[in-house]
Amino acid sequence: MKINPLLFSGVLMVAACQNGEQAQINTLEKEVMMIHDAVMPKMGELVALENTIRKHISQTDSLLKLKPNDSTLQRALEQSRFLSSQLQEADRSMMEWMHNYKGDSLKKLPPSKAIRSLTQEKIKIEQVSDDMLKSIEDTQIFLKQQ
Repeated sequence: MKINPLLFSGVLMVAACQNGEQAQINTLEKEVMMIHDAVMPKMGELVALENTIRKHISQTDSLLKLKPNDSTLQRALEQSRFLSSQLQEADRSMMEWMHNYKGDSLKKLPPSKAIRSLTQEKIKIEQVSDDMLKSIEDTQIFLKQQ
């Protein structure tokens, strides 16, 4: 039985492309999960800061009732509310990303679609990570100044 060299080389090229795509999929999936796994432990800190900033809002609001014209207290209250909303949004974004991420479903997609989907997921989780870390840092800085 003779093997057609052209057909054989075509089969090898298709197999090589598929292996390359699979390697890219595996790499992207690992990158997505590494980002998630790096920031997920910060959720406890984020929630604790949310509670702390809520207490600060309550205390500042009470002080403003005693000193309604105190511009420093007014600015602190505005900043506290802004930081609280940042923390809540970061928390919501992480929960939403985790709820919507379908790693198992990606394995059922054609390789090109899986690569596109994982690339989008990587962009999303990077944004979630950036938002979480920034809101935590901003709140910590603010609370240290109070």
